[in-house]
Amino acid sequence: MAFVELENGDWINPDSVELMYKPTSDAVLWKATMDHVEPETITDADRVRILKAAGFVRIKKEKDNEQ
Repeated sequence: MAFVELENGDWINPDSVELMYKPTSDAVLWKATMDHVEPETITDADRVRILKAAGFVRIKKEKDNEQ
C-alpha cells in the first residue's frame, strides 16, 4: 500500500480514493473523495501525484505528420 504526500503535508492512500473532481468548472483546487471520509481539498500537483502512484501515466501527445 503506497501513500502519497500532499503539498499541505497530509498523506493520502491512492487505493482509497473513489473520486477526484473540481467542485465548479472555474475552481482552481480539486476535491478527492475517499472511502467513508469527507472530501479533501487537493491541488492539481497532488492530483498528478495520486494518479502516478495509482499506476496511471500521462499519454504523450503525438506530433502531427509524425511517422
